[in-house]
Amino acid sequence: MKRSELKNIIKELVEASYVDSSSTEIGKTKIDPQTGVKSTLKSIDPETGKFSWDVEYDVDPKFLYDKLDQLVDYLRKAPKDSELAQYRDILKNLKNRTARVINQSK
Repeated sequence: MKRSELKNIIKELVEASYVDSSSTEIGKTKIDPQTGVKSTLKSIDPETGKFSWDVEYDVDPKFLYDKLDQLVDYLRKAPKDSELAQYRDILKNLKNRTARVINQSK
């Protein structure tokens, strides 16, 4: 890796981690669409600029269903009498139960 490439990577990481405290609002909530993690800005220390967050790890049933579906699909390649096929059946059952939870919440 060239030195200039490394500098660009470091620059991108620093820019991505910078938060403008003048434009942030206490109590503002963000939910990550990929993971379902919910973070709320709790306070900003006026002296140091330190942010305090409340973080909730809510489970998104749709996200869980999609991941289970990917696993079940991948394990379809496993031989019928193998241990992986048993895992596939267990995951398929869990996927179906998750689908019922999603349908009940609608």
